[in-house]
Amino acid sequence: MKSTEVLAPAGSPESLKAAVLNGADAVYLGGSCYGARAYADNFDQKQLLWAIDYAHLFGRKVYLAVNTLMKQEEISGLAGFLEPYYERGLDAVIVQDLGAVSVIRRCFPDMEIHASTQMTVTGIHGARLVKELGGSRVVPARELSLTEIQKIKKDTGLDMECFVHGALCYCYSGQCLMSSMLGGRSGNRGRCAGTCRLPFDLYENGTKLNQRGQNYLLSPKDLCTIRELPELIGHGVDSLKIEGRMKQPEYVGTVTRIYRKYVDLYESGQLYQVDEEDEKELLELFNRGGFTSGYYKKHNGRDMMSLYRPNHQGIFVGKVQSVQGRHIMFQAAEDLGKGDVLEISLERGEKVELTSPDIWKKGDKVCLNGQKLKHLKPGMRIFRTKNQSLKDRAAESLKQKSKENIKGKIIISPGKCAKLLITSGELEVEVPGALAEPARKRPLSKEDIIKQITKTGESDFIFTELEAEIHGDIFLPVAALKQLRRDAFEKLTEEIMKKSRRKPAAYLIPDLQVKPEIHGIETPALTVSLEDRSLLPEVLTWDRAEKIYLSLYEVAEEPEILSRCRRAGKQVTVMLPQIVREPELRFLEQSWELLSGPDVDEICVRSLEELIWLREKQCRKNVLADYMVYCYNREAYRTLKQIYGQDIRMTMPAELNFDELRDLSYTDADFLFYGHLPLMVSAQCQRKNSIGCDRKNSWMTLKDRYGKDFYVKNQCKGCFNEIYNGEPLWLGSEIRKVRRLAPGNLRLHFTKETREEASAVYRASCEILEGKPAELPFPNFTKGHFKRGIL
Repeated sequence: MKSTEVLAPAGSPESLKAAVLNGADAVYLGGSCYGARAYADNFDQKQLLWAIDYAHLFGRKVYLAVNTLMKQEEISGLAGFLEPYYERGLDAVIVQDLGAVSVIRRCFPDMEIHASTQMTVTGIHGARLVKELGGSRVVPARELSLTEIQKIKKDTGLDMECFVHGALCYCYSGQCLMSSMLGGRSGNRGRCAGTCRLPFDLYENGTKLNQRGQNYLLSPKDLCTIRELPELIGHGVDSLKIEGRMKQPEYVGTVTRIYRKYVDLYESGQLYQVDEEDEKELLELFNRGGFTSGYYKKHNGRDMMSLYRPNHQGIFVGKVQSVQGRHIMFQAAEDLGKGDVLEISLERGEKVELTSPDIWKKGDKVCLNGQKLKHLKPGMRIFRTKNQSLKDRAAESLKQKSKENIKGKIIISPGKCAKLLITSGELEVEVPGALAEPARKRPLSKEDIIKQITKTGESDFIFTELEAEIHGDIFLPVAALKQLRRDAFEKLTEEIMKKSRRKPAAYLIPDLQVKPEIHGIETPALTVSLEDRSLLPEVLTWDRAEKIYLSLYEVAEEPEILSRCRRAGKQVTVMLPQIVREPELRFLEQSWELLSGPDVDEICVRSLEELIWLREKQCRKNVLADYMVYCYNREAYRTLKQIYGQDIRMTMPAELNFDELRDLSYTDADFLFYGHLPLMVSAQCQRKNSIGCDRKNSWMTLKDRYGKDFYVKNQCKGCFNEIYNGEPLWLGSEIRKVRRLAPGNLRLHFTKETREEASAVYRASCEILEGKPAELPFPNFTKGHFKRGIL
């Protein structure tokens, strides 16, 4: 039976050593560029080459994350960046960008490709695409259930790599623009600012919905699945992925050790039972108000969220009993050690921290000195956020050195060169040593020889078995025995490394910088996309709106709106859902007759799942890829068209600036000219988590600590939330530059605008296209990334 892989994060060389020492089968890490954790202590070239050798020496694998979206100017350097690691024996690359997949497959055809969770694979169609592109493994969206994971496994046979421990994102990975739009730090580029860990309040019609103190509405608890491991493995999960490239080596080592323990326990066939002390140790390392087992067995829920705090909570150690001046008294609910840090949370994110100067046992009366104690009251809960003895033990354990088990045999005969044979797994090496002489005085005993050869010291090996075959009375200097051992270890290391080395890649890098000329329309058409059909009667009267985009959810509820558009002389594009899972797939199948009917001119896909589904349906409609089908370089666009088998119109990416958009040279593309853009799409539900589920579609408002608004759309049919930027995108003042991009259409995207607001936007757009000055009816708007771009 194939063993389940424990996959650990390595944000630094020290973390890599901690992972290997504690039983990781493989590590994933980032290099100097292209990785989705730009702020980790990533590996430079010298360190990464060392990391590959180090892991391979102990029979472990290394996966390199190159899972960012790549701009046109960057992708041409990808092959050169990967080449030294490929030759060294890199085991796999983790990829999001379609252009990157194409370059890697052409330049390094025998390199394993793993589809990053950033690719947002949510079903069998996305996984089939990964397999078609040459991928061997997929990291599906973290929101998938065990049943959905099992279906992908059975359908494709791909390796399934799933997160089992660590931080969860609020948004589907790969679909989040929140950090990007607010601060220019794109999550798709490895620079997420962690906006979901900030405080927000939720309002509906001016009424605050979240309770006092519950301000971290977008902050999920950390994932912990040691109790669910048998079910995960039983549903086809091949690799158990620990999140944490930003974490310290002590964290990586401890979490890896515990998951290694339980994978081994499960695979031993013994009774699977989790030790509560192991769970407590994981909680003490890091937790945000406890753990969640994630989405594997439930769709969403309030209990998955860390509403009261976004950072480490530690474990409960007591309640304040009394406060007298600068002294606080409480009864210890856990053993406390010297140097432990205790924390009591106050309002508005403030806290009181105390450090234990001594040791107390559980049940002891504890008296501590501190400051700001006047804010404390009896009954307040006390948590330990740093367990000093646990930290010391973890640090001490990392001082150990990983060693590879080997077997050996030494043969010594008078008048002949000594020989040392060593085996490691299937490898065997033999090295000659110095000439053995007949003993003149005391001959070397087997025990003497074994004692010297097994002194492996700071080497990377340790003998589990050593046989000494001695013929006659012989003498060999101790120095000669040591040299024999060193020579054998050196040769064994060389042979281990040779196994994974590759010949230099013989490839020609395609000229990815050749820039086609832009041939576009002098005056682009105005198109209108509607998330809500209530604006349709007004839009149908707009002469310059030649094409109308309608949500499939809206069309399915009232199919006759298609014929109304046709009678008004409008072309119709139907927009598919942004996320497609089992319920959405059934919805698409039920809607196929409508989508393939004569009143639909074009279908707008918002995920790769939908593109492959349309291809399998042998769709003959025109296809538009929305901006969340990422093509930030021309190679990605070429790959996308190749995948689909026919031409696809593109929507210009929302995260690129003017110069970067010009580099793409798209023709007949859509350009987002106005609209409240979705920043997040989540399986969580703000309404359900705050006041309970009433199965009513609604708009709510999230307000951040600066008073900035974000609109939340509660979509009950698919049971998901979309969070929109409160400031609409508006590029009216940039029309001259926009024209230079030669888009086919300028899209006005309406979500929650009133009829009057939408009409004012339309009129302003018409006037601008006619060369007249015009202003929006809103005081605040954003130009998005059109000028500044993203990091």
